[in-house]
Amino acid sequence: MKTRVKTAIVALIIFVPLLYLGSWYFKYTTSILGILAMYEINKMTFKKTNNSVLLISVIAGAIIYTNYPLPAIYFYSVFFLIGIAFLMTVVISGHKVKLTEIGVIIFLTAYVFVGFYSLFMLRELGLSYVLYLLFTIWVTDSFAYIGGMRFGKNKISPNISPNKSIEGSVIGSLSSIVVALLFYFTTAIFTNIVMAVITTLVISVIGQIGDLIESAYKRECGVKDSSNLLPGHGGIFDRFDSVILAAPCLALLLNLIA
Repeated sequence: MKTRVKTAIVALIIFVPLLYLGSWYFKYTTSILGILAMYEINKMTFKKTNNSVLLISVIAGAIIYTNYPLPAIYFYSVFFLIGIAFLMTVVISGHKVKLTEIGVIIFLTAYVFVGFYSLFMLRELGLSYVLYLLFTIWVTDSFAYIGGMRFGKNKISPNISPNKSIEGSVIGSLSSIVVALLFYFTTAIFTNIVMAVITTLVISVIGQIGDLIESAYKRECGVKDSSNLLPGHGGIFDRFDSVILAAPCLALLLNLIA
């Protein structure tokens, strides 16, 4: 417990100022988090670090973060070439790298970097947007745990996460309505209270799905944590599993209700 608390304090001391500063500070922060998450995923997938595949993932992430305006033909051509580079690792490795593994890596490269880039884009809209997202996920997780401990009887998916219950999940999502009301009355994120509540419930559920997806992949890889980069907390993928799925969802919803 002491190790967990110490890690959390150090992480917050580093993360909070960079989040507050925003701009290039937070852009580099989220890109580094994406690289670290892909390092963990790479190691889980191949049971050791595959440097060639990791490098291609990082290049793909850098292109996403560059966000340089290109004609559609050039944009698609670049990502087509990256796809070819990924697939070539199967041939070059003498089939030690499997197609199924590369398929997972391609998907998770997009999953992770689009997620972290969306988090950066939310910060570009304003600090309150990121705080809203983080508070929604934190309140959901906290009350889902408490509610599950007290009332949990029916498991969501025992083969993925045997401790998570439907009752806990519902309690966690309903508790997030408090966050919706708080940010509706104190910020300009929402102009309609109904949309604030609906959006928050959606983000709460999506965040929980992100958590379960990461848990499922860890089980498939036979590991407890994505890494030990954060002593007592696991890895970057462990800590941001909900955020990287919820951030793009929130960006999309905000665009739809604007």
